[in-house]
Amino acid sequence: MLQTPPARRLATVLVAATVTVAGAGASPAYAVERCTVSSKTVDNPAYSGPWPDNWDFTVKACVTESGPNVRHWATVSWDLPESTTHPGSTFNTASVEVTAMTTAGSQAVTKRTDMTQRLNKAKDGSITPASYSSHWSSRHRIYTDVILFLDWKGDGKGPQKLHFTPSPSIPGSMR
Repeated sequence: MLQTPPARRLATVLVAATVTVAGAGASPAYAVERCTVSSKTVDNPAYSGPWPDNWDFTVKACVTESGPNVRHWATVSWDLPESTTHPGSTFNTASVEVTAMTTAGSQAVTKRTDMTQRLNKAKDGSITPASYSSHWSSRHRIYTDVILFLDWKGDGKGPQKLHFTPSPSIPGSMR
């Protein structure tokens, strides 16, 4: 049985990988993804005890274009303060709203995802709500907008609206 030396096997694998990558790059439908990450520190207005009570939220807002399809998605992460120790004791309601927008100010689709149970578990975490696709005419630049709504228990107010930095826009020239 003829054995191939390791150096020759590696060269063969590298050539095959190069051909595969070059072929994939020539495909007309490739994905362009643009994301922005932003953070906000939010004070719990219903807590006035001795422990730190600021929540840290981070949002990654993204828009991905692959041929004629545009996907809008976001990931929301949070770090709890030391004062949050009991599950179910912080929010009446909490949700994240992900919206497809054009730079002309048009809005196509808004999806809101309830986060109340996740945040009230009193654990650090993250959520990536279901993404969705939209179709836009080729003359519009499009992006993904993200807003977090927090209704704190015991503060006597309605939901607080936190607007995060939207994703960069993708030009409509590819559709």
